[in-house]
Amino acid sequence: MQIKSQTVRLFFRNAINLFRSEYFSDALRTTLSIILPFGIFYSFVDAHTAIAVGVGALLISLTDSPGTLKDKMVMSVSSLIVFFLISLITALLLKSIFYTALLILLLCMVFSLFMALGKRYGLLGTMALILMTFVQGLRPEHPLSFSGYIVLGGIWYYMVSLVQARLWRISSVRHALGECILSTATFLRAKASFYRQDSSMEDNYMRIIKLHNKVSEKQEQVRDLLLRDRKLMKEDHSQGQRYLLATSQVIDLYELISAIQYDYEALQKVLCDTGLLEAVERCIESLANDLQSLGMSLRAQARVRFTDTAEQEIKIIQEKINGLNAHGEMAYVSILLKLQSNIDDIYLGLKQVTATLTSKAEAIDFSKEIPAYQLFADDDTLSFRILTKHLNFSSPVFRFALRLSLACLVAFSLTLLPVGFYSYWILLTVIVVIKPSFGLTKKRNLQRLKGTLGGVLLGVIVLALISNTLVLLILSALFLFGYFAFLRLNYALSILYLTPMVIICLNLYDHNDSIVIQRTFDTLVGCAIAFGASYLFPSWEIKKHTTYIKDVIYANLSYLKKLHEQALGIPSDMTSFKLARKEVYTKLAALSSGVQNMLLEPKKARGEVQHLYEFQILSHQLSSTIASFFPFQNSEGHLERIKDKIATAMQTLEFSIEILENAALMPMVTDDEAMQELPDMDQPGHLEQHKVQQILRITAAVKEQTYYLRNDQLV
Repeated sequence: MQIKSQTVRLFFRNAINLFRSEYFSDALRTTLSIILPFGIFYSFVDAHTAIAVGVGALLISLTDSPGTLKDKMVMSVSSLIVFFLISLITALLLKSIFYTALLILLLCMVFSLFMALGKRYGLLGTMALILMTFVQGLRPEHPLSFSGYIVLGGIWYYMVSLVQARLWRISSVRHALGECILSTATFLRAKASFYRQDSSMEDNYMRIIKLHNKVSEKQEQVRDLLLRDRKLMKEDHSQGQRYLLATSQVIDLYELISAIQYDYEALQKVLCDTGLLEAVERCIESLANDLQSLGMSLRAQARVRFTDTAEQEIKIIQEKINGLNAHGEMAYVSILLKLQSNIDDIYLGLKQVTATLTSKAEAIDFSKEIPAYQLFADDDTLSFRILTKHLNFSSPVFRFALRLSLACLVAFSLTLLPVGFYSYWILLTVIVVIKPSFGLTKKRNLQRLKGTLGGVLLGVIVLALISNTLVLLILSALFLFGYFAFLRLNYALSILYLTPMVIICLNLYDHNDSIVIQRTFDTLVGCAIAFGASYLFPSWEIKKHTTYIKDVIYANLSYLKKLHEQALGIPSDMTSFKLARKEVYTKLAALSSGVQNMLLEPKKARGEVQHLYEFQILSHQLSSTIASFFPFQNSEGHLERIKDKIATAMQTLEFSIEILENAALMPMVTDDEAMQELPDMDQPGHLEQHKVQQILRITAAVKEQTYYLRNDQLV
């Protein structure tokens, strides 16, 4: 009951904090940045000018992704130049169907290739194509002045955005760190399910793997915002150093959580009647709630407080373990003591993160060793030579460009029909929905359809009940706010808000009652074209899995080498160890994303996936078991005694890579050493022996699954 009441309170607090988060503050700022210039020009100039300025502000706002001040400045200049040229050229060529079709082909090819330059420029390319469709729909009579007003709207928006980024530089970092902590809390809560006796271990692992992707994504966002901001990284910038230390602590905390890796089925059998499993589950839930509370406070830009609900649960676990030990009823003594130590470390790590975020700068010990952060930031150097590497049919980006170009040409041809002369919405839908991979296109299609159909219903109800123009304009502004508020959270929900806004505005603009039916029809046709085009020049995920699997094995091998070096007595610096850890997290996330995308593809294209599931689970178990050795503890030379077994595990992983690289199928070799019985865990100093035995078993299983994947021709 106590856990349930905590969860209910946390739900209401989270709901309030969500409305105070950056999602909603950015949505409010963006909405006002669009409405204000539109309203001013509508009142004092004319409707056509107001629409041009509003469209410029609206579309350029969608190029403004989270980033450093430098990122925003570079993107603002790039966007303004591209928007001016696109709007001017498109407007000048509107009277010629042939040149317009040629322009669509050319622009789709060029701006689709922007995907190779990274997310920011990929987004700019998409917005440029959307602007092209808007110009075709608006059909301006004065191309030069129209393009100028488009740019004017963009300049206004970026002025507001850059001022905000300059004045509240740390705000985005704080929000991103809050998101990272929240995803870590969700991951920790999922770990509790391993101690629930009626739970499926395979389902638990698959849930953990999906959540790992989210954590990895959020960690990258924090690194991207914090580590590439030179001003925040200066040693004399106290806030920057505070968040650098806190970020390092949060990632270390995630490693502690990942390191809770045991033979859960054996634990459940041994401890099923002791009440200890239930106590551990409650304790982990409480720790997750405390961590979530911290993350919500950060994301909401609220005062950070430490809500300590886990301390009492930790004491209960200690009492139960001591009681079982005193009565001689406890098996796996070393493992349970290690579990208790893991929980204590997580609790301490949570308190350390809170102290770093709440203490005064002079009270924080910044002397703690922090790795060379520059090595953890992605290279943001822009080189258009990257594009030339993708000018071949084997490139997935080039195939996507061809696919989108042909789909847009088909969509444009439909606008030439008498019933669809102004149906630029079909072309717009195709550009928005179609994605580089089949799975993402299918997913976006479903989200777009759900949002559009729900939004159409909402728009019809609003127009049927309300006729007052002022009220309709206010509602359209609220719908626009809803679109921006949920754009990064839930695409289908954001479209649910966008659709009635568009319907209301178009109805007020040309007083066409049939606009609802027309937009619904256009969306359905556009989604159908996008889905059909996804079968053109496909780049199936299954063909990429050799690379994914090999990358994961290499990453785990590098991680294992760090442990082996420590066992040999070779000093290991923190930076190289954390780089190896980061590489494992990144490659595991890439594999999991690839598998999820593959599941959305046709069955004929994806083949059997059971061995891929097994490989995913084993790879996650392996990285978690390796992580459980860190920080290094070589008391009584325990690590030295297992160095040979670690070397054997490394050889097994190297052999797995050979299986993938050798075109001929290699015979299965059973590693007898990996199949030895587990050592007696009640003997002192045998915990490391037990863990390295797990590593041997897991690496042998990885080799076996690699063989099956090759044999089934899945990779």
